Amino acid sequence: LRSSGLAFSQPLTLAVRPHEMTISVAWVRSVGKSEELVFASDSRLAFGARWDCCPKILALPRNDAAISFAGDTHYAYPVMLQAIAAVSQHPKLLSRGMDLGDLRGHLLRVLNDMLSLVHDLPKGEGVDNTPKTDFLFGGWSWRSNQFKIWLLHFDAQAKKFTFRPASRWRGFNDKKVFAFAGDYKDEYKERLIALLRGKNAIERGGFDMEPVEVLRDMLRDRKLDLIGGAPQVMKVYKYSSCRPYAVFWPTRDSKQVNLLGRPLMDYEKSEYFVLDTDTLETVRHLDVA
Repeated sequence: LRSSGLAFSQPLTLAVRPHEMTISVAWVRSVGKSEELVFASDSRLAFGARWDCCPKILALPRNDAAISFAGDTHYAYPVMLQAIAAVSQHPKLLSRGMDLGDLRGHLLRVLNDMLSLVHDLPKGEGVDNTPKTDFLFGGWSWRSNQFKIWLLHFDAQAKKFTFRPASRWRGFNDKKVFAFAGDYKDEYKERLIALLRGKNAIERGGFDMEPVEVLRDMLRDRKLDLIGGAPQVMKVYKYSSCRPYAVFWPTRDSKQVNLLGRPLMDYEKSEYFVLDTDTLETVRHLDVA
């Protein structure tokens, strides 16, 4: 971002691994005088084929935090499901009596303990058993009275997962808080900066829905075949409510509603709002004809 006149107090929270099939982003959205935390992702998994309807963002049971991933699913899904189980069975975590930072520490300990139980890994020259999965974890911290986002990533030197907080933009605008994991890092940054420039929004205010607009456009670009499917969107609110948003995809005219990557059946009516990714308007699914 230095070429745009923007810099960070720390490097942007980015994780890029070869052969990953994901864009996963999280940011603090400014809505008038209020704020909300938004996660977004594509929906593609790859295993010799492409599967474009797979959930990549999950809400945690305490309802003030969410987690998403980029990378190998043989690490990602077990960890995310165990994260849900770990919160569900821990009364103080579940009740939010323990703050988001305490939850982050607990999840890292669970993750690293799980990692220590992996055995019978492939051996031989050229075999790389390094975990190639990164997680974005964030939510509302009542202790610090703000939204927080962390990248949970594997430190090859320490041989364990650790964390790095999302950075604020330094210099022109420190109200923008954003984290990224996955593929097409440079492409995504360039498009995001261009979009903000076009809105004259680089130097003013926080993010609105620009990160999901960039994701939408990249998903429609057939040249970017490491990502695919419908965008997934999850919001975390200050009042400890975590809700997914369905989306019209590929356009509203298609009348196809997707929730967490999966096209809903004609007879399914979700209680969640449906986002038009072109106009950024939302409607109740129950009102969709």
